[in-house]
Amino acid sequence: MTRTAQETFWSDQALAQARDVAADGRTIAIVNDFPNGEQCSWCDCTLDNFRDHRCGGCPKPAGSVLRVHDGSPVRRDIPVCEGHRDEAIVFAYRALGGRR
Repeated sequence: MTRTAQETFWSDQALAQARDVAADGRTIAIVNDFPNGEQCSWCDCTLDNFRDHRCGGCPKPAGSVLRVHDGSPVRRDIPVCEGHRDEAIVFAYRALGGRR
């Protein structure tokens, strides 16, 4: 699945805005971006201990890619299917918000 020119334009605009908003290091910005053929990366494994756990992720195609900006120089991209999107957003906010 390839993005359209219009999707690329919208994505570029949203990513630039998120990067600018999160530049202060106090704000977390997550862009629910268009996928480009990725597989969902969310781990649904139910383990008591995730130490040394390696998961291939959910086998479904990604319905979106969460692009996480937190003021650091590294953007985190999380491809997720529609069934895992909301859970991934909550996880990202909790994980990044807890360290501020």
